[in-house]
Amino acid sequence: MQGIIRKSHWLRLCEKQYSKEQDMKKNVFGAFVAFVVFIAIAFVGTGLAAYIQAGFGSVEVTTGFFTPEASEAAGGVPVRIAYKLYRPRWASADRPVPAVLAMHGYQNDKDTSGAFAIELARRGVAVLSIDLYGHGDTRPGMRGRGWGRYRINALGNELSGPRRFLLMMTFSVLDFFHQEISYGLADTSMGGRSAWHYLSSLPFVDSSRMGVTGHSMGAWAAWSVAAAFPEHRAIVLQCGEVFSRDMFDYQEIRFNNVLMLQALYEEFEHMRDYRLVVPGLERTPLRYRDFMGQDAPVEWNRTYGFFADGSARRMELLHTNHRLVTFSRDAMTATMDWFGRALEMETDIADTDHVFMIKETLKLIAMLAALASMLPFFLLLARFRFFAPLVRPLSASPKMLSPKSRRLAIIIAILISGLTFPFLTQLGHGLLPLPEDIFRMTIGNGFITWLSFLMIVSLVMLIRWYRKGDGKKTGWALSDLGLEPGVETQGAGSVTRGGLIVRAIAAAFILTGMVYVLVCISVAVFNLDFRFIWPFFRPFSPLRFGQFLVYLPFFAAFSRSMPGSSSTVS
Repeated sequence: MQGIIRKSHWLRLCEKQYSKEQDMKKNVFGAFVAFVVFIAIAFVGTGLAAYIQAGFGSVEVTTGFFTPEASEAAGGVPVRIAYKLYRPRWASADRPVPAVLAMHGYQNDKDTSGAFAIELARRGVAVLSIDLYGHGDTRPGMRGRGWGRYRINALGNELSGPRRFLLMMTFSVLDFFHQEISYGLADTSMGGRSAWHYLSSLPFVDSSRMGVTGHSMGAWAAWSVAAAFPEHRAIVLQCGEVFSRDMFDYQEIRFNNVLMLQALYEEFEHMRDYRLVVPGLERTPLRYRDFMGQDAPVEWNRTYGFFADGSARRMELLHTNHRLVTFSRDAMTATMDWFGRALEMETDIADTDHVFMIKETLKLIAMLAALASMLPFFLLLARFRFFAPLVRPLSASPKMLSPKSRRLAIIIAILISGLTFPFLTQLGHGLLPLPEDIFRMTIGNGFITWLSFLMIVSLVMLIRWYRKGDGKKTGWALSDLGLEPGVETQGAGSVTRGGLIVRAIAAAFILTGMVYVLVCISVAVFNLDFRFIWPFFRPFSPLRFGQFLVYLPFFAAFSRSMPGSSSTVS
């Protein structure tokens, strides 16, 4: 009888172990299936987006580089322009088509112009979208633009400071302005003039029917391109700046058929003539006289002048903000109409017929699916003994703050972060004395300045909390904060906290690397990365990978300094 009982106990143990193994196999299988499904969604979404990008088969989309004849920018840096070319499949030397040069805004790239490129190309226009200096895969950096000595709204005061500060402060000054204003500038088209030469030389392009468009920073580049090529038929400025005729030789330099897409909720003062609000711009002499060529105030959304002689002007008021103008349906409709008239486009597609947002939505789905695939991939990774300790129960540490103190801490954190953001990001953006050959990203410099300040504030508040506040009252120890070496028990084994950190870093790199591989495959197969409107995930160039490593420690330190970051949960 005792033997039977022992045997029965042994059988129960075996059954329990077998059941546990079966559950583990089910979990692994479920994680694998989820991973495959998310990857499939990512690639199907990107594939469908690529089909729309190709005009449902009517457009050939290619990427590449070209080297201008004058292959050196300011400072003797070799020039190489990266581009994406949208060519209607019927375009040929025997049947040339009109063409548009598209230029993106600051901290974007050639794919940010994708909406305009798709809609124009499916209507029979060849579109060359380029990476401007210092963006995407083009070289040189933004220093190839050069920098001036003055801001146009403060010509009497000469600027001083780091080169990146001088460059940013003189964005509004263009190289076709009078020499006393533009001294020091090199190529304010930021490679656009070279791209115009390249586009006009293509055998399937009708060089007598060409236009240019640019958003924000690209609008300044568009002005510069148009000034150099008087044969241009039309300009579409997406949130562009307007200049007084006194700035340049108005008799010699002509701008033909200009459409201004004006955001009502414009964040950047340049694009609203340094005024507080957009309404009322139509009544200022700068707009109605210098830009629109009229003798009295004008109306929004009304065309003045004539396309035949290049005098056509229009200001389209859009109920959106600066950044979203590139994907505004009203902006797209106005642009298709404008280029259609100026370039004599031959198409049966209505100006209001758009597909660009479908493509963007599909890319968003693909991006979210790629990110979601990280979770089942981590569950698969955790089956390896090295990574198993990362799956842990919730921490039993005491509460950091009482409800009242927590509310106060949240309010203080929001106020400090919000109030210091404008000043500290601008300080780091331009004037902070950082080595410019190492810290090359101007916006990145602003962020790490702000984040470094917040880390110092967090450290001061943490020390006070630990020594005199709720931390002392509730008995928190350094080990609870993950700041003290120790050993964590995990099942039958144990691992040091340092070991956990090493494993967590390794897992983070593997998971991030997995998504990066997906991005590279998507670009290689479909000629599209993972994004929604703006660049989120795209392959690195060697230089940009180096910059990623330069800035990574600051962001990693900031994420580690946030409350609760020391706790690892299952």
